[in-house]
Amino acid sequence: MNRQELLDFSCALFGPDGGLVSNAPHIPVHLGAMQDGVQYQMWAIEINKGDCILSNHPCAEGVHLPDLIVKVTAILMLPGDFARCSGTHNLHGHLADLRALVVANQKGIHLVQELISSYGLEVVQAYMAHIQHHAEVAVRNLLRKVSMTTDGVLRESDKMDYGSVINLRVEIDLKEGSATFDFEGTSPMVINKLNAPKAINKSAIIYCLKCMVGYDIPLNQGCLAPIHLLIPK
Repeated sequence: MNRQELLDFSCALFGPDGGLVSNAPHIPVHLGAMQDGVQYQMWAIEINKGDCILSNHPCAEGVHLPDLIVKVTAILMLPGDFARCSGTHNLHGHLADLRALVVANQKGIHLVQELISSYGLEVVQAYMAHIQHHAEVAVRNLLRKVSMTTDGVLRESDKMDYGSVINLRVEIDLKEGSATFDFEGTSPMVINKLNAPKAINKSAIIYCLKCMVGYDIPLNQGCLAPIHLLIPK
């Protein structure tokens, strides 16, 4: 339904180190967070040609409700060890969805391979790095501009509907064009669906910085290069 009716074509491109190069601009959160998952899987799993990986672990990027991790259809059918949890009510539909995801991924692979065939691997990877560097320079210039109109320290606090507090202190280094984002004092994890893993935190920061830059740059890892994050576990 997401793809057919909502036109939610979530797609992203990553460089040789797993860093985000660009993603669909209208779907910033789970795609911006996806680089953590890509980099985690590159470290944790031996990946061979033709492999498809589905992951939903919150410490390894899992942030989106439809995320799945599957081996056999039995896992989708059984409720597992959690009370009041049931298996899938539409196995055929879920398997068809997974096949569609695999086919879409293969299309992406084919297009990237065509690009490499036309320009060579070194050139393609070099331009991936150029895109990330451009974003980094844009964010550093933004931070210097903000620092010159403030004392270099920004503070904000907000409260969620259920009482949890989000605290943020931003300290900007004018010379380096860098900043520390410190979330100390933010409420701990709560027992509901409104928690933000580290990857989501980083993704939200990338998106906010992109919006503040003032001109069009792709959402990518370069936006975070000047940022040091301090996030409570």
